[in-house]
Parts: sequence; structure tokens; C-alpha cells
Amino acid sequence: MAALALVVAQVGFGHAQPAAAAPGDLVADVIVPEGWPRNVSPSVAFDGHFLYYTEYAGSILHRINMPPAGATTQASPPVDATIVGAPAGIMSIAYDASRDMFWATGGDGLSIYLLAKTGAATLMFTIDPVNDRPGWQARTFITETKLAYDGTDDTIWYSPDAVARIYHYQSYADAQGTATLVAATPFIDVGVPPNDMEAQCGFSQSSGVAAGGGSLFVDAMGCPYYFEYSKTGTKLGWYAYNGAGPQSQESIACDNVTYAVPVFWIRDGYDAHIRAFEQPSLGACSLGGGGGAAPARATPKAP
Repeated sequence: MAALALVVAQVGFGHAQPAAAAPGDLVADVIVPEGWPRNVSPSVAFDGHFLYYTEYAGSILHRINMPPAGATTQASPPVDATIVGAPAGIMSIAYDASRDMFWATGGDGLSIYLLAKTGAATLMFTIDPVNDRPGWQARTFITETKLAYDGTDDTIWYSPDAVARIYHYQSYADAQGTATLVAATPFIDVGVPPNDMEAQCGFSQSSGVAAGGGSLFVDAMGCPYYFEYSKTGTKLGWYAYNGAGPQSQESIACDNVTYAVPVFWIRDGYDAHIRAFEQPSLGACSLGGGGGAAPARATPKAP
């Protein structure tokens, strides 16, 4: 609790940050070293020690050190692993602390893998586009998908790009090798009143989803807020980005160990930044899906 009451003068993001920690405050900012178009990506994950990311439907798993709080910094030279076993590449990743691996969506938008830190990808199931995505609506980037691992019940939340429906799958395949929708909550909608985003964004869509506790957290590209939803689709809250916020919010990952306040890591799809914004409360979203034991506290901590 004392961590949330810290008075921190965070300078270096273009202007001073609020003196008292608050939900949505910009805590850290790191720029990945890949140039355009390799820096275009919707992928970021955190394993308790390092940040990981891929390129757009990429074949390399990149690992960088945790950046210090309070400034924009260049990423440390990445440690790279070649991804093997995913012929269409990997689009996005989510860390699973219980397995110490990443769940990943393939570049085809329909393949779900377990991805080891060595780069070895194992196909877990495919998504039947007719039966496993009820009510799906095509958008511009039809193969771009994000996902979150939910360790509270060992399930997967699957978010097609710019669509207002987030699907909910079991972590295992059905008899045909395709996805198994969670019967009680096969999906949630973020575009149906009163649980839509219109008042805050002027539109409703999911650009990324995170799980790691009792709620889901959703960002929307171009919207100045991130959102908290129940796992049955009720909009519980929205929180402004304070500071130099992202323009193209994409993948979102939970980190409750690196800094004095818990943060979300949000990958900007186009500007090569991965930014950390403060979560709304302690315990809101734990790393790795919230179901496994957290690794030892990462460094660096808040200044």
C-alpha cells in the first residue's frame, strides 16, 4: 500500500508527471531497436524478468532488459531466438507463468501455439473461422489477433484486431483439433450499450486484452483511455493515460513486480515504443495470467 502513496517526480517523458501516483500514469518507456517496418507489431509480453516481443507475423522472439522508470530509453541489445514450428510466423504473445511459456497467435490469425523461450512453437489448436468465432466481423487486418492467458481458470482470451468481440477459449483442443469455446462465457462484447466505449472513445473496439486477476483490461487504438471489464462483459471502469501516451495501442501485458506500482506494458503498433502505465490498483492484474507463482521481484524498481 505504501508503494501507491509514493511521491515520485517522474521527468523525462516530455514533461513532468503527476507528483502522486495515479491510475494511467506513465511509469516507463522503452524504444525497440528494429527499424521500420520491423518495428511495426502488436506484440509484448513480460515474464517477471524481461520484456519479450515479436515483429509483425515475425520469426524472431526478441528479449530485452527492463527499462528504468522515469525516462524514455533505448532498449538494450535484444537477445533473439529464432521461432521454429510456426510457418506463418507469430503475431502476438502472452506469458503463462504456470507453464513458463508464451501462448501465441500465428500470423494466419487462426493458429494458437505454446511458444518456448527458445523459440520452439507447438501448435495447440486451430480456430475454425465459422464455428469458433460466432458473430465475427472482418476488419482491415483480418489476420491480426491478440490474446491473453487467464491463469485463474487456464483459458485464453482471443481478440481479433479492431473487433468489439473478445472470444474465450479453453486451453485445449476439441476432438477435431480446433478451439473449444468456454460454454458459460464464450465471448464478451465491448460495443454493446451500456458496456460500450462510445462516450470515452467515440467508437468501440478491442485492440488488446490482458488477464491476470478478477478483471479483463482492454485497450483501444487511438482512444485516450484503457478499460476494465468483468469476465462476463460488464464495463467496470476506464482510466486516462497520463503523460506521453501511445497513439496506436496494441498488445497489453501485466507487470506487478518491476516497479513500486503495478503497470501495464502497452505496445504501440507503429512508433517502436513499449510503454508502462500504472494499473488502477494493487492486485488488479498479475503477470503470467495471475494463476502461477510470480517470479522473484524484477529490477529496476521505481526511483
